[in-house]
Amino acid sequence: MKKLPYDESNPLSIENYSKKLIGKSFSDVLEDEIVNQEELLELKKYYNNPRSKGGLGNLIEKYFFYYEPNSNPEPDFPKAGVELKVTPYEALKNNKFKAGERLVIGMIPNNEPVEADFNNSHVLDKLKLVLLVLYLREKGIERLNFKINYSKLFSILGEECKNDLEIIKSDYKIITDKIMEGKAHELSESDTMYLGACTKGATASSSLKPQYYNAEIPAKRRAFSLKQGYMTYILNKYIFEDVDTYEPLTNHDLDKESFEKMVIGKFSKYQGWGESQLRSEFQLESSNSLNLFSRLSFSILGVKSNNVEEFIKSDTIVKTIRVEANGKIRESMSFPAIKFKEFAKEEWEESEIYQYFSEKRFLFVVYRHDGTEYKLDKAMFWNMPMTDLEDIGKEEWLANQKVVKEGVELIPKGNRVLNNLPKAKDTKIFHLRPHASKSVYEINGQVFGNGTLHRDSDELPNGDRMVKQCFWLNNKYLERIINS
Repeated sequence: MKKLPYDESNPLSIENYSKKLIGKSFSDVLEDEIVNQEELLELKKYYNNPRSKGGLGNLIEKYFFYYEPNSNPEPDFPKAGVELKVTPYEALKNNKFKAGERLVIGMIPNNEPVEADFNNSHVLDKLKLVLLVLYLREKGIERLNFKINYSKLFSILGEECKNDLEIIKSDYKIITDKIMEGKAHELSESDTMYLGACTKGATASSSLKPQYYNAEIPAKRRAFSLKQGYMTYILNKYIFEDVDTYEPLTNHDLDKESFEKMVIGKFSKYQGWGESQLRSEFQLESSNSLNLFSRLSFSILGVKSNNVEEFIKSDTIVKTIRVEANGKIRESMSFPAIKFKEFAKEEWEESEIYQYFSEKRFLFVVYRHDGTEYKLDKAMFWNMPMTDLEDIGKEEWLANQKVVKEGVELIPKGNRVLNNLPKAKDTKIFHLRPHASKSVYEINGQVFGNGTLHRDSDELPNGDRMVKQCFWLNNKYLERIINS
């Protein structure tokens, strides 16, 4: 047996040894270890495949730390109590960084009882001490050529993370309570703030397995994971030392329920206040701009934007809703624009819209018009129920994708261009609608509309161009949410 070049019982020895990875690519790690060129080529071919079992993490385990990859619930270095996680990060345009994905901790059992006490859970065992090995994932570069740039120990039990730990404990209870109630099929990552229950493995109906607590309704296999937003926070604050990115709302130890009560309490203080009174209170000038009510909402929270530490970490988005005097919401709610060609090729559970609504939480701030002006009515946290997303949501998404795949019919009529995408009146949850401020189309080489072609439109699979579209939550669906 090969003598290990580190002390497997000493976390600092493991971390110090891991620093040798910094500046290397995964290809370098293999080349340092494998002499036989034929074997090296085979291994490179295997690990360059995104579907290789365990992927790049297994490569580091086997060819750098010299232990066989396994699915043992114990930490990877049991004598030191250290869990190894090899995970990507990505560079953003503003010289900031984000986590490349959520951090999977371990599978949630479906054939045996789940541990109800977080303090006795394998989740805590895995998070007590984690060695994060971080590589920069770049488009257009083969996987094995990704560079490893950081390696650092991280502990959720650290003094700096004590507030986060309380929320993670609360998240764990939300997940396990739902499982023990026989509702594992209703789990959604958006149920919780930092700790999620992500789907794992195959996503087709074949991945459905009987529940231990409810044998009648199968549920998808899931794993405990730290959400991507929370991982982005960890990387920026603890790994890259970029501590000024976020504005904390509180310095107190709060679990999820207490945090939400604290946020709602901030709005309750101003419930019934009119737009003019709120503007005066927060010294905001009179404005007809669309973002006035967003600015009022952030002022009530005591921050300047959605860049709130707890919101970033929990993938929570603040959205303002204006309700007219007749009780109707005039506008549907828009979300990021789609790319038609990518949309046509997506699988439902890998699609942007599925990932968005299964992971994001929302803070809705509602203003109602009383006939004279809008007044603050209430604030509420919301996430889309999985029953809505998996049933009607999936059906409506597929209906839109079918039209895009088969070819959107674009029919010029006067100064408008009609199309055959499903309309809001034909849907219950969401529909596709223009996202650009100006409309422009290119049909068989002829341009229609007053927008800028390449700024305001996107190419369809057949080569025509259509004004950019995004999914909108139907206003009637929103009305049911805020009135429930």
